[in-house]
Amino acid sequence: MSSFNIIVTRPRDQLNHAIKSIQEDLIDSDVDLEILGLPLLEIVSDMNESLAKELYQGLLEAQWLSFVSPNAFLTADQLLKTFHYDWPTHLKLALIGGGSEKIILESRFKPTLIVKPANEEQWDSEGLWLQLFAQEKKWAGKKVLIVRGDSGRDWLVSRLEFEKADVRLISIYKRKNLDRNDEYWQNFLKMWESLSSSRALNESKPLIWVMSSSLACQYLSQTLITLGLKEVILSQSIALATHEKIAQTAKDIGFSRVMNILPGQESISQNIKNLIFKKA
Repeated sequence: MSSFNIIVTRPRDQLNHAIKSIQEDLIDSDVDLEILGLPLLEIVSDMNESLAKELYQGLLEAQWLSFVSPNAFLTADQLLKTFHYDWPTHLKLALIGGGSEKIILESRFKPTLIVKPANEEQWDSEGLWLQLFAQEKKWAGKKVLIVRGDSGRDWLVSRLEFEKADVRLISIYKRKNLDRNDEYWQNFLKMWESLSSSRALNESKPLIWVMSSSLACQYLSQTLITLGLKEVILSQSIALATHEKIAQTAKDIGFSRVMNILPGQESISQNIKNLIFKKA
């Protein structure tokens, strides 16, 4: 029986669900897996009443709403809930992919319409715009609220502004590098020490990293440099990158091998299977 080590790098709020999904998808595989969480991006929420009031007022005035990520929605929902605001019921919702949609459908927020890219191959701003333009040809004067962190969805913002939409951005959290002294990093380093001392890593069984953020790639590189481990770890690692921009960043920081895969849990699990059973 083979042993494989998979590192899932999604933020804390999404980490357990992502790990559980991989475990369930691979439960019937005759393979010994160790799946470790390493949330490289820390989401720092800004929970204050003035921001909650600003967000709620923006929601009331908007016709269209978009969240740049599941974290943007989760943070917004918590912010409104903390200060006793309900979600308006008139909003049309524009989403990049299935992760945000699943969380929202299970929440107390009920939009009148959800528009998203046609399929997983188009889970990006460009794919979303194709569907938005099919929904409404004239965007001049349309009030669009985009909820995000300290950045995100710049292409979509530019496209909407080019079409003369009235775009408003509200930042409700910041992202920072996971502290190297955090328990998640310490657990990873213990695993690495065990693997390297037992010579368990080789070309046929590299570390498999699930990367869903370019910024997370950059943070990974920074911390590994600080630890003096960047070259030795990335030379024995493969990155599963859920967008071509993430794949390029993973190549730039030095992963020995990078696979640009479709986003979505089913795609991630299938590509892990392909690697394990030598189909990739």
